[in-house]
Amino acid sequence: MDHDQIDRRLFRPVCTELEIARIFNVQNAADYLLKLRAETIVDHMRLYRAYRNKALADPGNWSLEKSFQTIHFNRFLEAVPNDIAEMCSKLTYGNIFSNDPNGAIFATDYGPMVTISEALTFFLKFAHLALLQFNTEVPPHVRANALRIAIRVMLKTETMDFLMDPRGIIPESVGLAIHKPIPHQLEFIAGHEFAHYVLGHLDRANLVEKPVYFAISSQDDDYKPLPVFSQLQQKEFDADRCAILLIERDREHQFEVLDAALLWFGCLDLYEAVVHFVYPSNPWVPGTHPTARQRFKALVELSRSFGRDDARLSNQFISTIDRLKDMLLEDVSTQMELYEFYGSVYLDKPDTEWRGAELIDRKDYY
Repeated sequence: MDHDQIDRRLFRPVCTELEIARIFNVQNAADYLLKLRAETIVDHMRLYRAYRNKALADPGNWSLEKSFQTIHFNRFLEAVPNDIAEMCSKLTYGNIFSNDPNGAIFATDYGPMVTISEALTFFLKFAHLALLQFNTEVPPHVRANALRIAIRVMLKTETMDFLMDPRGIIPESVGLAIHKPIPHQLEFIAGHEFAHYVLGHLDRANLVEKPVYFAISSQDDDYKPLPVFSQLQQKEFDADRCAILLIERDREHQFEVLDAALLWFGCLDLYEAVVHFVYPSNPWVPGTHPTARQRFKALVELSRSFGRDDARLSNQFISTIDRLKDMLLEDVSTQMELYEFYGSVYLDKPDTEWRGAELIDRKDYY
């Protein structure tokens, strides 16, 4: 068996034969995106196991490409003026796996490509459980564990097998509340990257190599560097503002995205605090974006220009973020091992209301 056949066999558990053919003979940007997704999954066992389970659950209709949703990109394009939507639709876009919480727009031989990390949905879900208020009481230790899970997702230490092992039992009303902002948050992040294109920010002189997976700790290795368009900080603020202003067809939808973006920056502020604290010399945080707190404040000003002054703009929301940040940094400083080990963290102990029965890896799920 030659090397090409061996290499193809690695992809068969998660790709169709047609997809494998495209991966080994890239012809366009869609093929390139598929190849990036597939190689990342095959190269990381935590992702490979999750996608192998997805494929086994739907053997007759499975497609790796179709398993990645584009609804947040499409919803943004449906909300903006027709000429803007037509301009942006020429780009290739889709989710990939990355621990960079911001979206990215990078150069390929087939044109610019816009991506968002697939892991963000899990980061946001658990960050919201820690941060938001609900009609149902959430015990403090459950919120603390939810925040640990969120941070661990982005640190690459939490196993990406949530579909098989969901980490606990969340009441239906709470589940609806923590998931409700996520589509709008992803829409904003997609819109931010599209806005760079609309505003003419894609100067090839500003290309920098940026890995799909950042080596946040010096013990890690960067994975698969890509040529990303780097921006001056003012252009990042401009793209944030543009992403909101372009949603002009439906004012209610525009405000939903704006509120979700403010919540997103609150969550991102928590993650940035951990990276600054644990790895102060790491270049990730300054990177190509202003801080989450700076971006939050800029969007507060935009929101107030619409005559709005709701709860998310108040000092109380910032105080909540700062309180959680202090708690999180205290936890990291005293229990760093909880953030460093590779595996799973749960909302509560086994056989409790917020956990249920303990699921055993390789026994209760593959």
